[in-house]
Formats: sequence, structure tokens, C-alpha cells
Amino acid sequence: MLGSVTWDDALVQRYGQIGQLHCTYPAASDFSDRIAPLDLLRALRESRRAGRALSVSVQQAGGACSQPDDIAGYMLRLEREIEQLGCHVGPFQRVEQLQLGVGALSIESVRHLVSVLKSRFHFAEPGAASFTAEVELAHVDWPLIGALHELGFNQLSVGVPDLRADDGCTVEYFRSSARIRAVIEAAHALHYRSVNLDLGYGRSWQTPASFARKLASIIELAPDQVTMFDYRDAAPAASGGAGRLGLASPCDTLAMYRHGVEQLSAAGYRYIGLGKFVLPHDDLAMAQEIGALHHDIVGYTLHGDCDHLGLGVGAISRVGGLYSQNACTLQAYQQALDQGQLPSVCGLHASRVDQLQRLLFERLHCTFELDFDALALHSGVDARQRYAQQWPALRQLHADGVIELDEGGLVIPAHARLLVAAVCAAFEQPSAAALAHSATARRRR
Repeated sequence: MLGSVTWDDALVQRYGQIGQLHCTYPAASDFSDRIAPLDLLRALRESRRAGRALSVSVQQAGGACSQPDDIAGYMLRLEREIEQLGCHVGPFQRVEQLQLGVGALSIESVRHLVSVLKSRFHFAEPGAASFTAEVELAHVDWPLIGALHELGFNQLSVGVPDLRADDGCTVEYFRSSARIRAVIEAAHALHYRSVNLDLGYGRSWQTPASFARKLASIIELAPDQVTMFDYRDAAPAASGGAGRLGLASPCDTLAMYRHGVEQLSAAGYRYIGLGKFVLPHDDLAMAQEIGALHHDIVGYTLHGDCDHLGLGVGAISRVGGLYSQNACTLQAYQQALDQGQLPSVCGLHASRVDQLQRLLFERLHCTFELDFDALALHSGVDARQRYAQQWPALRQLHADGVIELDEGGLVIPAHARLLVAAVCAAFEQPSAAALAHSATARRRR
């Protein structure tokens, strides 16, 4: 049954070290084409002619903008990017999905930014759209949650850090369930449709016991969604330097991961995939059940048919078949906009996107199965012929119980759904044995 997941210790030990980066196609590391602003504008013209709906995400600059003057300067450039892109959007192209990174913005700044967005884009009614505000626990309170609701946001995503005392605040300030409780109660009182908590594990100052206490307090508050992530995946460059870069031992990290999976499942959460757990009433759970769930550069979504515009430093857009990424440094991003240019620098042209690979990965993420005939119908490519070299790797995964494989397709059973990254990687690697050997070697380092 979709939504169920169980822990198989032997399989997780063998394949579970393959990181989530293998699950994304195309990933930023695939962006080898030079994408000029004109390329993006041409794609927008085709989108406008086709009248496709839109998804928009707005990213803050994070630590690069920590002072008020820096934040004000970044907001000015964001407005310029909104103005430049908004000119090329048609009046019948409705924004059905919005993800706004709030960061440390004041209520006044948020209101101004949303007003700029609404002056250039045409937003669908909130009842038919997904408008998500991504807030940080250190900067969110009742007034901000109320203001976001007044602005039309119907979903809330909260980052729940696990910081040391020397990171600026006391451990108790961040770990206290009282602050998280206040956020969730405010969102429920204002009838937000969904509340997500991002929960990381694997920091060196976390222990399995402290993580268990934190998770128990979160489960008691019953957020609609919990997104678990490994700090190793959040900072892939940290491999080989766990202690120095503040990462827990592989043994402790695995213990936290297992506890999270088992406790969330026991509390009635359904496993959507890629660390995402949701309560049965959540929109994502219902969409997965009826085959309407999608996965794209914004993560799991109900709006997979939208063209996506990413705004801000390093943001990624997908318009039609074109992928475009903004400059990843604050200086380059702001310099381009100061010169009257869009900050797009790299990506993939539509002709270079492997449509079969993209569709295959999305189906694995959303349904944990592949129908080779259906893939051929949508992509025009026979997956069995295309991946003939990978067939031995898939047979090995079948022999190990990770997948159930036949000539018509494959299914990932409940006890192996945590290992979707290994299945994705098998479509890129010559042998599953090599994957297992590589994972074992990483655990020993």
C-alpha cells in the first residue's frame, strides 16, 4: 500500500548510504549549458503563447545578507528581477503555486514583496492554489503568521534547527517544544491548510537520545507534514570530515534516522518519499493515492504541469523544457540586475534534457514503481532497450529484495522504500554490487 514503509536493517546497511543527490534529474551538477537571459525570455514567450499556469519561488540570500542594509539591497534586486520577468508573463497565466522564503524579513518587508509579486503576476484564488511561506523558528511569531495568512498564504513550512549554544542562542531556546507549539497552534487557529516541519538529523552535537526527545515533542504537536533530512545530504562536501564539520558518526546518524522512520510511522504518518512524512488527511497523501502527485525542482507538488520561475540567488527555473539557474553568488546576482540583465547563467536546453530519465525518476519518487510501457508511451523511448546496460544492476537489486522486477516494470516494496536513491543510482551505474561496495567504503571512512 502506498504510504507505508518499514525498516529493513540489512538493506539499509548495504544500500542506505547512497545519498539523496542521486534522486534528482536534472540536478544542478547537470547544468552544463550556458543559458543567456534571451534563452529564458524565449522560453517564457512560448509559455505565454501556450497559456501555461505558473509556479513561483522566491529565495532569500541567507547568511550572505545578515545586516539590514544588505537585506534592503537584496530586496531591491529581487524587485528588479520580478519586474523583468513579469513583463513576459501573459494575463491568463495564473500563479497556482508560490513558495516564499521569509527568512529574517520584517512583516512590512514581506507585505511589500508580496505586493510587488501581485503587481506583476496574476495569482489564482487561494482555495485552488498552494501558497507556502517558509519561515525560520528564530524569526517567526504570531503576528508574522497572521500577516502571512492575510496575504493569502495557506501553507506554512518551518525550519527547526538543532543548534549549539555557541551559535548565538541557547540550546533550550531552539529545542524547547513551547516555541514550536506556538507556531503550530497559530497556524491551526488561522486555518492554514498544512504545516510542515523540517527536521534534520546527524549533527555531532545531537545524540540518538536527544533526537528521540525532540521527535517525541514534535509528534505530540501533530504537524501535517514532517520532512526529515540528513545533514550529510544538506552539505555533501562534508564527506570525509564529519567531526571537523560538525557531523555525527555514521552509527549515531543511522540510529536517529531509524528512530524517526519508526516513530513517525507508528504515529500514523504516511511515507510519501525522500524523507517526507504526512498525515493521511494531507493533500500530498491524497494526491499520491489517486496518482496525481508530482515531483519537480520544488519538491513534491500538486502542480506538476506549471512552468516554474525561481527568483533570487542560485534559484532554478524550468520553463517548458528549459532549465535555467541564476548566479549562485550574491555579487554576481546583484551585478547582473544592476546592469539591467536577468541573472541566469547556466542550465540545460530542452534538447539536452533526457525526458525518459526525468519521467522515470519522478515516477519512482511518487509511486515507487515503473511501468515500462507507460514510460515508452510518454517519452517515446523503450526503457528496456535504453537501460540494457543497467539490467544486471537491476537484477541484483531484485535478488537483494530492493525491487520486484519483471519485463513489464518494477515495484519498490514497503521494506525498501527508504532506498529509492539506490534504485535511481542503479539507472546510472553499471552494477549494484559497485554501489554496495562504494557505500560500505564510505561507512568505513
